[in-house]
Amino acid sequence: MQNMAAEIRLRAERRAGQLLVEMRETGQRQAKDRGRPKKLSAISTLPRLGLTRDQSSKWQQLAGRIDEATFERALTQTKQKNLELTTAALLREVKEVMRPMGSAVEPDINVIAAELIRDIESVSRKEKLKTVVQSRQRLNPTIHRRLIAALESAASDSANFKRQLFNDFEELRANGKAYQRLIRERMAEQPEPDIAEKRRLAADFENAVVRQISYDEAKNLILGNEWLGNMGITECAFGLFFGRHLAGTVCFGRTAGATSICGPEHAGTVVTLCRGACVHWAHVHSASFLISEACRQMTKKGYNVFVAYSDPAANEVGTVYQASNWLYCGMTRPKKRFRTPDGKIYDGRKIHCLTRDRTGGRLKVKRTRADQKKLLIEQGCELLDGTRKHRYVHFAGDRRIKRILRRALKWEVLPYPKREQVGDTTSPEFDYTLAELSSWVPDAVQIV
Repeated sequence: MQNMAAEIRLRAERRAGQLLVEMRETGQRQAKDRGRPKKLSAISTLPRLGLTRDQSSKWQQLAGRIDEATFERALTQTKQKNLELTTAALLREVKEVMRPMGSAVEPDINVIAAELIRDIESVSRKEKLKTVVQSRQRLNPTIHRRLIAALESAASDSANFKRQLFNDFEELRANGKAYQRLIRERMAEQPEPDIAEKRRLAADFENAVVRQISYDEAKNLILGNEWLGNMGITECAFGLFFGRHLAGTVCFGRTAGATSICGPEHAGTVVTLCRGACVHWAHVHSASFLISEACRQMTKKGYNVFVAYSDPAANEVGTVYQASNWLYCGMTRPKKRFRTPDGKIYDGRKIHCLTRDRTGGRLKVKRTRADQKKLLIEQGCELLDGTRKHRYVHFAGDRRIKRILRRALKWEVLPYPKREQVGDTTSPEFDYTLAELSSWVPDAVQIV
C-alpha cells in the first residue's frame, strides 16, 4: 500500500517537474538577469509555489532528463527489487537503466593490479589476523601450525614478487612534461597488437566515433593511462573509437559546490569532467576532439555546464582545455591532506568520515573534526598542506543557453596559464595553430 501511494506521488512529481520546465520556458517563473532575480511581481517564484530548491531540482530531473520509457522501466525495476519507492531511489535506478551494458570486458593488467592492491591492503584481512593472534592460545595445534606455514609461504612469495617489481621500476622523470604524457610515452615503448592498423585508422578523424561506453571499458583505459590511477567519481563515460579500437575516454561525475558556478538555478546542469586519457597511438588532437564531442552528447542528458581541473603537482596547466576553448577561472583553494605511518596519503575530507564509526550498522564512535585530527597525530599521521588546482569551465548547448550561462557565471575569467618550460616539453595537444584546429573541431567548439 505504501509503495502504491509512493508511485502516485512520483508520477505527480514528474508531472510537476514538467510544469516547472514549461513555466520557465514561457516566462511564468522568475528568471535571472546576470545572476540577479528580475523584480517582476507577476512572475512566480519557488517560495510562492510552496517548493524548495531541492524539490524543484529533483522533480525537473525526473521530467527533463528521463524519457517516458526509461521512467517506467526504472519504476518497475525499483518495485521488483522490493525497494522503498522514493525520488532518490528512482533516480539511482534510472542511472542503472541508462548505463550502457556492453559486452564482457577482459580486465586490463592495471585493473588486475589495482584489485590486487586492495586485496593486499584489506582491512578485514588484517583484523581477522589480529583477532586470531590475540586468541592464539585457543588454537587447535594443527590449525596453528598450518597458519604459521601459510604466513611464512606468503611472506616468501611477497618478498620474491616485490624484488622483481622493484628491480626494473622507474619513477616518472620531472622534466617539465605533464606526467600523463610521460605515461603515454612509456606505454609507447611496449609491444602493441595491431599497431599498424590502429595508426592507419587514427590518422584521420573520418574514422572516429565518440559514443557512451560502460564503466568497465573506461576503467581499462583510465587505469592504464591516467596518472591518478583510479576512476574517481565517475558516473558515465564516453569513448573515442577509431574503427573497433578504443583510443581515449573521458569520464563525468557530479560533485559538491555546483551552486557556486552559475547559481542555484543552474546547479542541476553542472557536471565535472573527472577523468580522461588517450592511448599513445591516438591522433595528436584526440583529447580535444573527444572532450568537445562528449560534452555535446552530455547536453542531451541535461548537462550544459562542465567543470574540469588540472593539477600542477602533475605538471598540468590544462593545455587540452585551452585547446578546446574552455574558460580559465583561476585556482582552487588548497585542500588539506594527511599521510599515514605506512606512507599512504589521503584527502582531508576523509578526516570527517573518520569522526563517525558506523560499522555493524550502528553508531559506535562520534568525534569532532578537531579531536579526530589530534587522534591522527597521536597515531603517527602527518598533516600536509593542500595543493591548489587550475580550474576550467565550459558551456555547451545552443547559443541562447551558452549566453545565459556565461552571464550567470560567478567565477572570474582569467588569462590562460602557460608552462614555464617550452620546446620539447610542451604537450602535443597544443602543438598546432588555431587555423589547423578550426579545420576539424566540431561546430560546438568556437575558436576565438
